Amino acid sequence: MTLKAFLFIVSSALFHVLWNSFLKTCKDKPIAIFLMMIVTVICFATATLFLYPLKLLFVPSAIVTAIIAGFFFFLYQYFVALAYEKGELTVVYPLTTTAPVYIAIWSYLLIGEHVTFTGVAGIILIIYGAVTIQTGSFINFPEIQGGLLTDNLRVSGWKSLFSNGKKFQQGVLFALAASFFYSFGAVVDKMGVMTGNVTIYTFHLSLYMMLFHLIRIIGQHHTGRIITEIRCNPATIILGGVVMMLSLITFRIGLEEAFASYASALRQVSTLFGILIGFFIFKEQITVRRVISSIIIVAGAVLIKLG
Repeated sequence: MTLKAFLFIVSSALFHVLWNSFLKTCKDKPIAIFLMMIVTVICFATATLFLYPLKLLFVPSAIVTAIIAGFFFFLYQYFVALAYEKGELTVVYPLTTTAPVYIAIWSYLLIGEHVTFTGVAGIILIIYGAVTIQTGSFINFPEIQGGLLTDNLRVSGWKSLFSNGKKFQQGVLFALAASFFYSFGAVVDKMGVMTGNVTIYTFHLSLYMMLFHLIRIIGQHHTGRIITEIRCNPATIILGGVVMMLSLITFRIGLEEAFASYASALRQVSTLFGILIGFFIFKEQITVRRVISSIIIVAGAVLIKLG
């Protein structure tokens, strides 16, 4: 991975955390995402029309890949929402982070990407670090108490992965589906950024993702909630939409010079940025576990850079 790709993807991870932080303050989050995407599309449309002639916006290859990738990313967002509704965070989140594993397989079969052993190790470390931060436990590692290692393992979330509860099983299946759909979207996304102009492609991607969300809102008769959310959080929606645009474009600029599997895994450093924002801005406590998990994520990022 080139230094340019590395820096742009890491920057995208930071922007990703920031727009999600804005989203957390909104009351109706599904509607807020849709409204933020409208702001994102308006920003992209303004930038592309200012920078490029109108005729360059209609590139068939960019449109086709953007529609396909946008549909898979929409499915990912939808199934993640269902998974969190049906399952527990400590089980659902780890399953939604497994997409880079699938992506490495599809990338090899469909676009001929060959990841190195070092790169694979980096992917595994970043996924593991992100999971341990979210679950608060080290899978198959001794639990840390008072700074000392003990033999008491804390793996309750993983032991109950396929609980007999029907609702819990649905959460697991939805989480796996979300990760699976994202992996296809990521490979098509890589094809999309290689079609020509990355800004024009990203504009189309955001446009079609917004349209898929709009179709869902109309289909579920949630249009009346749009005005309510605009009245409650107008500034948050605008700021979140602008930052979302920065997250989308920086990631795809980096993706131009990086393998899809590396890029998707490296973006998990957003978890690390979340901890730093929580510590410096919200004065949240940083535990020993989080420090160790952060070191693991950083080590994985370094391996991906080397890979």
